[in-house]
Amino acid sequence: MKKGLLILFCTIQSMAFSHDYFFAFAELKYDDFSQTFEASITGSAHDLDRIFEEKSWSLDGLNELAPESEDFEAINAWILNHFSIKSTNAQVEFTLIGCEIELNGQVHFYFESKPIEIDTQLTVSFNFLMTEFPQQQNKLTFYYRDQTITATFLPSSYTHEIRLVNA
Repeated sequence: MKKGLLILFCTIQSMAFSHDYFFAFAELKYDDFSQTFEASITGSAHDLDRIFEEKSWSLDGLNELAPESEDFEAINAWILNHFSIKSTNAQVEFTLIGCEIELNGQVHFYFESKPIEIDTQLTVSFNFLMTEFPQQQNKLTFYYRDQTITATFLPSSYTHEIRLVNA
């Protein structure tokens, strides 16, 4: 009887800490005054913890990680390998400026770009976590002037064209 209860308890616990879905969200905004993009990418600490462990990084202390540290630069490069924006004439160059871990298990990464003139068409690639989790789905919301554009990214279609009106 005790063994049966232990197995039931362990099964319930494992179901509570695992999930069958994988989502990441990005928000993007273009600032006309500074001619820069501001972006945030939000993912699950649970999903990122496994990947960070494999790469010998740690989510513990991520908030306090110095921007000039080796790990901070490696995390920046890794994320930007899975999130990129290109205008007709140039690649948008992002830099990680900070991270935040919330008590609800979400991790936020904040980016800003070097100044770049916005074009009427952007090509966005957002395959963040898709190589690690084949069921990963990502969503991007882009705010530009009075426009809000949303795009969904799947492993089969992780690149989208975004057309802007009045750019």
